Amino acid sequence: MMTPGYLPDTHTPPRQVRIGDAWYEFQAALELMGASPVGGGSARAENLRDYLAWFLHQDGAELPARPPAELLPKIKRRARQLKKEAEEAAKLRTAARKKA
Repeated sequence: MMTPGYLPDTHTPPRQVRIGDAWYEFQAALELMGASPVGGGSARAENLRDYLAWFLHQDGAELPARPPAELLPKIKRRARQLKKEAEEAAKLRTAARKKA
């Protein structure tokens, strides 16, 4: 099925959601649980789609797995690294735009 006037199912219109620093922890948790990109999209998006399907009682949908509590210190540490990397990348993009 295609969204009218948009791309095939594999490319849905982007939806903006403001999550804050928990986004980095979410990414870190998925990485540490061994997640990898799925179907051309991110593991984050796939996990969120799975959660929404479960939340909306779609047939066959199951609640996505949570990371074990023992991973929380590693998740926090990796999340700090991800945030730092994102901030550095944003600074580089800003500097490049100023030069252009």
